[in-house]
Amino acid sequence: MFDPHAREHGHVYVFHGTESTQVLGPEHLMGHVRTLLSAAGTDPAPEPSLHPDIVPRPYTSESHQDPDDPAPEHWMHVRSTVTEVSVDLGADAFWDRVDKGSWATWQDRWPDPPGGPLFPPSAPDWLVRAPRWELDPLAPALGPAASGGWVRSPARAWGSGEPAVPRDPSDRPGDPARPEPGGTGVGLFQLTDLESFWVFAPAADVADIMARCEALATDHPAFTWLTGYFDARDIAGSLRLPSPCLPILEADLASAGYAVDTWW
Repeated sequence: MFDPHAREHGHVYVFHGTESTQVLGPEHLMGHVRTLLSAAGTDPAPEPSLHPDIVPRPYTSESHQDPDDPAPEHWMHVRSTVTEVSVDLGADAFWDRVDKGSWATWQDRWPDPPGGPLFPPSAPDWLVRAPRWELDPLAPALGPAASGGWVRSPARAWGSGEPAVPRDPSDRPGDPARPEPGGTGVGLFQLTDLESFWVFAPAADVADIMARCEALATDHPAFTWLTGYFDARDIAGSLRLPSPCLPILEADLASAGYAVDTWW
């Protein structure tokens, strides 16, 4: 019996682009997402969307990437710790299919034995409460990279559905006030192009991660290209860095106690 409200291990990230949605997370959870979508009559795409609203834009004004060049071909993510599910559906259509799939698979949650608890049709908590980002091609860039980036969905804060409340800056990994690693994750994902990657983290951790990037810039000049993207509420949605920074930042965050997920 599958209980949609059971606690699942692993971090899930939801990204809504222009008429596309991509979900990243552990393989066993992505299998549940595929099941829900298929039950609702939607087949996941064989490859993720390349998000044309951002891909044709050069990473920086000095980039060699020509805005008129076609989008890059799909690349293999050989060092990924997560898998993905992609569909050519915008946010509203995606969640509508998830709800329909929950009803279509309700029989999978019938109690066994018959006297056991019966869970009504509903999408899994780990998916509904997962952090969501939306692609905003006009999001201002705080840094040298081009405008346009990922901002937090107004519908959801970090895994709670409530506005995110920044933690005290003195809180650091390992402090009692900070959730244990595994409760929330930091995603380092190449979602749009080969020359850069995006950092997705709880709003309360963004300031610490930015400070770490600034410190790393002393020995690794590529970190000086750090760029943040903010929404209309002046909340940081994502950070963007050149691709060579990814393994360096991954190691730094992991050593500091962050649970790091990668897609590159």
